Amino acid sequence: MSKLSQPMTTTSSPSITIRIGDVRYDIDVSKIPYLSSFVDFQANTQPQSTELVHGPIPLFDIALKGIESGYRQCFRSLPADLSQHRILCDTYDFLRVDALGGQSINEIFRDLKPGQSDYDREERREIKGDKSKARDTAFKLLYLILLRDFKDEMQDSAKVFNAVLYLVSHAATFKWRTRSVVRAAYEERFVISTKQTAALDKWEKKDTAKLAVEDAGDVTTEEEKSDCYYTSDYSD
Repeated sequence: MSKLSQPMTTTSSPSITIRIGDVRYDIDVSKIPYLSSFVDFQANTQPQSTELVHGPIPLFDIALKGIESGYRQCFRSLPADLSQHRILCDTYDFLRVDALGGQSINEIFRDLKPGQSDYDREERREIKGDKSKARDTAFKLLYLILLRDFKDEMQDSAKVFNAVLYLVSHAATFKWRTRSVVRAAYEERFVISTKQTAALDKWEKKDTAKLAVEDAGDVTTEEEKSDCYYTSDYSD
């Protein structure tokens, strides 16, 4: 690939071409504080350079997809492997991206719920759930569990568990990879009781064939704008 023909500029123009590792990306650096600072530094120290080059950043392509298209894309782009999701969260931390948007666990729990449709009895109509928002929030919950400290370990762990249980019990909104990884993160981060394990196991789906179909169907569609809640039993 040829180099850029013009000297690089500062972040006044947010979309900038940067080669990270072996791949060139057009990036809105205003959304990524670390890269915004990197561009400014390079412009000041190497003003005549025609190409911005940065070393490899683990899982950067997936991190960028999450920033540009919603964090739900992260679950879709990685296997159900907690270690890979931890690397991705570390990359967001390195890039100084505020994945949580300043939200607390209470606010995250609230934003998991828009994925479920509701019925307005006064207007006699269904209010469609916003699955995109709920699924993006699921990644925020994962990030919170993996990287954030808690002021009150016992009280906060109970709040996080309630959020995890809600997520695990709403399989119509949160697909298998999301449920699996978030549960694994909670079980690794906190001491889980026998009662909590039983509550999570109640919603565990073990039919591998149907799980494979569910996982394969986890794509961005208009279906994300609606929801039909169902319980742990598969409908035949």
